[in-house]
Amino acid sequence: MPVLQPLPNDVSPKPQRVAALATLPLFWSLTRKRVVVAGGSDAAAWKAELLSACGAEVHLYARHSEASEGLLDLITRRAAHECGRLVHHDDSWHDGVFEGAALAIGDCEDDTEAEAFFKAARTAGVPVNVIDKPAFCQFQFGSIVNRSPVVVAISTDGAAPILAQAIRRRIETLLPPAIKHWATIAQRIRERVNARLQPGAARRIFWERFVDRAFQDTPEEGVETRLMAELGRLATPRPAIGRVTIVGAGPGDAELLTLKAVRALQAADVIVYDEQISSDVLELARREAKRILVSRLNPTASGEPRAEDGAQVAALAKAGKRVVRLQPGNPGATSAGIEEAERLERLGIAVELVAGVNADNGDADAAAMTVRAIDATLPRRASC
Repeated sequence: MPVLQPLPNDVSPKPQRVAALATLPLFWSLTRKRVVVAGGSDAAAWKAELLSACGAEVHLYARHSEASEGLLDLITRRAAHECGRLVHHDDSWHDGVFEGAALAIGDCEDDTEAEAFFKAARTAGVPVNVIDKPAFCQFQFGSIVNRSPVVVAISTDGAAPILAQAIRRRIETLLPPAIKHWATIAQRIRERVNARLQPGAARRIFWERFVDRAFQDTPEEGVETRLMAELGRLATPRPAIGRVTIVGAGPGDAELLTLKAVRALQAADVIVYDEQISSDVLELARREAKRILVSRLNPTASGEPRAEDGAQVAALAKAGKRVVRLQPGNPGATSAGIEEAERLERLGIAVELVAGVNADNGDADAAAMTVRAIDATLPRRASC
């Protein structure tokens, strides 16, 4: 059995924890913030409606004679957010409108006006977006799935808005409407959970169970009482119990991981992985999990397992960590994988083997559930 040896720094660089991003996604509160929207088009009206729905005080600059029917209709209606306001100025924008604004959005007829609007906002220190003119945008609006307080935004960095809309439609069909009610409950109980459970395994277990219910059920009467009872049980001191899950990564394609494998990666405290594991596979793991890269290139002279093999994994599990031992192929179908599981069990460690897809015998085509289906059934775990 090869020995798990840490790789020297110069042998193989660790994969990045986060792949390169075209833009940074941010969720920014605009409640009672002043926002400038210039232009009388339907596009400007939509941006104004969106911003007022976020609780902003939206100042619309458009001459009444140039305003679209959509904009005129918007002015007569109340904002969706209780703090949102729409203030119409029967005038064109000018340099003085940006003072005290949190954002500026303009719908400009040509590049000359767009550049002037952009420079005026920048001079005032206000982030600016000129509709449909990427050269004059400091930020973009993504497609939105609204289950507020759950909000999902999709961006293609302006490259393919139609693709973003298609992704939004897909998410709309997968995200249950009841998720907004569960999110509201989470808001109400969050402080109580944080007060009773310290950051770590117990708090994460509570929220993982909460999330599993949120994606399966509609919250019933008395659900908060039952959640608080579960919180009390988890808050009772008890010895930390760790475990090891030996996960097969199959042929290396992240889309061929089983759902069970992804669940293990999402729940792990520590991931011990081989140099053959791809960055795409690691991208599916819980962000906060510690990652340990090891080499399996130094077997004993006889090729037999050594007693100290897996000692690091065992020590982590005995410390109460949930450890994923991530290996290429299918460890459940090899003597090495089975021997590793048996050795850990002899050390008193609870072990589970999660099979990997075997592309050579057609399992890749026959896999009943792959990562392509995960969006429908598995939320990304978060540290709460």
